[in-house]
Amino acid sequence: MKRRVGVWIVGACGNVATCAVAGGAAVARGLSDRTGLVTETPLCAGLDLVPIDGLVFGGWDIREATLVRSAKEFGDRNGLLTPELRRAVAADLRRADREIRPGVLVNAAPEIAAMAGPAVRRRERLDAAFARLKEDLRSFRDRNRLDEVVVVNLTSTEPGLDDAPATLDAFRRAVAANRPPGISPSLLYAVAAVDAGFPFVEFTPAAAVGSGPVREAAELRRVPHMGRDGKTGETLVKTVLAPMFVARHLPVMSWEGFNMLGNRDGAVLRAPGSLASKVRDKDEALRRILRDETTHSRVRIDYVPSLDDWKQAYDFIHFKGFLGARMQMHFLWQGCDSALAAPLVLDLVRLADLARRRGESGPLPHLACFFKTPLDADVQEFAEQMKLLSDWCARARAPAPVSASRRRRA
Repeated sequence: MKRRVGVWIVGACGNVATCAVAGGAAVARGLSDRTGLVTETPLCAGLDLVPIDGLVFGGWDIREATLVRSAKEFGDRNGLLTPELRRAVAADLRRADREIRPGVLVNAAPEIAAMAGPAVRRRERLDAAFARLKEDLRSFRDRNRLDEVVVVNLTSTEPGLDDAPATLDAFRRAVAANRPPGISPSLLYAVAAVDAGFPFVEFTPAAAVGSGPVREAAELRRVPHMGRDGKTGETLVKTVLAPMFVARHLPVMSWEGFNMLGNRDGAVLRAPGSLASKVRDKDEALRRILRDETTHSRVRIDYVPSLDDWKQAYDFIHFKGFLGARMQMHFLWQGCDSALAAPLVLDLVRLADLARRRGESGPLPHLACFFKTPLDADVQEFAEQMKLLSDWCARARAPAPVSASRRRRA
């Protein structure tokens, strides 16, 4: 019997989620090829991955939105989801819409709270919200007769909270006492997912996935989790290029990155707290590779409404060569933000589900290639990260070893 896995998306009607649900349906129906899916390359051949048509979608959203409406708005703005494609997958979008539930707003940034609908704006105790989130996941699994549910956070960037609970016990006490300070939406979502026994993937810059409460809950429930900001564009190029300068002993004196983005995520990044979280991840990825404190590096992200989902990046690299020669490299990057991210979401769900079936729990460092500052991964260089994934795939393809007792019985 074909395996069925739920994909429960936090931010279920956002651009990336809409592209993932519509794109997954298009692939499953044979209306699109599998370009952009790492799990459809020879690297992952032979793995027992859930098929794309075995994915069932649902999620939380704070807005009064539907995937059907979001797909139309998305397609009208950038042409990626054409009217023909939307008609072909309309039944799939409506099916997912029936599985969307209200999210939470606890300590949400004003820019995010302003998007919320009336159902989410109602005051709710933390313990009631926490219990509701876990019940949403369990009922989704049971209602759809799913073998597993993987929760993926695709919400906009959050500002950091310095006074977050450091332990699972402290988190539980704060929730029970309805003490919101220090508890972000991402932390509530992440602990709810892991504590309910479901794998969790943090695709945003939120730090919840590496926090004490999530780590402890994952260890207690034996659940895998991974995250720290999906790597889709400029930072992906940086983690490919930067090792070249290190390997050739060409010191980088300055690396300036200028980014323009026009969608809702770009609008949220106008807030200083959210911007600081995003910029930190983008810059840290570069610094981990160069390991040179003298390098001047800076990342700018500006909101340009007319660009909508088509993000643009310009990078200037000033480096030193033999005999002190000062040289330059420039690159331009333009990509559809959601079209770059959506296939990675499907990849991460399939790989997290397989890791769970293999009995793995805690952070999944072999998925480092998908993130800017991957949790518990020692390597930042993209080629080395891909080797981590390749080695894991080889182990996952290998037959399970026969125990000594089974050999004796044979």
